[in-house]
Amino acid sequence: MTDLTWTLLIGTSVLLGLIAFVVLLVVLNNSRRLQHRTALAEAERLRNAEVQRAEREATQHTLREVGRELHDNVAQLLTVAQMGLGNVLEEPTPDGRLLAARDALDQGIEEVRRLGHDLNSDRWQQRSLRDAIGTAAERIERVGRVRALVVQQGDPPEPDADTRIILFRVFQEVVNNALKHSGADTLTITLHGTAALALTIADNGRGFDPAHTASAGGLFGIRKRCALVGYTAHCTSTPGQGCTWTLEPETNDHGA
Repeated sequence: MTDLTWTLLIGTSVLLGLIAFVVLLVVLNNSRRLQHRTALAEAERLRNAEVQRAEREATQHTLREVGRELHDNVAQLLTVAQMGLGNVLEEPTPDGRLLAARDALDQGIEEVRRLGHDLNSDRWQQRSLRDAIGTAAERIERVGRVRALVVQQGDPPEPDADTRIILFRVFQEVVNNALKHSGADTLTITLHGTAALALTIADNGRGFDPAHTASAGGLFGIRKRCALVGYTAHCTSTPGQGCTWTLEPETNDHGA
């Protein structure tokens, strides 16, 4: 074998070795980049989960404190006023206007106590979302301006207590918006679903364009609250055709 042949063999071996080394470096670099991106994605997921948990706990704490204030302090003050008014009405010829005031005060105390119970998140360990929505619908109808129909489709399981209280607050916000802005005379609340409970709130009001509305921030807030408990919120509305909100569990088939 000539010197030229040996030179070619050695040069070829060195070149192949360099190519293999470069390929190995590229593979290692890509692997490290992939691991880094995976670590960043996991850290972001954990951070978001922690933020959601903290926001949910803060919401529950605030609601619990407000509920206790209503039940323990405000209701107590109203009860003292009720007792004083009762003493005046025991006189031989009470003023008829005081009788009407006492009746209104009695109703106000009952409403404050009911609100205090509703806002106390500890009660959600036993209270179902169906019961809470049914009670809210009865309260809406007592006003006499809007009909509130509650429809049950199937028998979906109740979500956990954290999810129930967030969904109920979202339900309240949607209903309040409808009562204030839609001009509707009928609300239809449907509880449905199979593996998990979903909720639909529809009104027959004037409707709006969700993409061009001054309350877009409110729509975002509703969706953000639902995301805290793994739900999505879809709003369907057209001017003159009412508005429908659907709250349902997130699916895992979106986005890889």
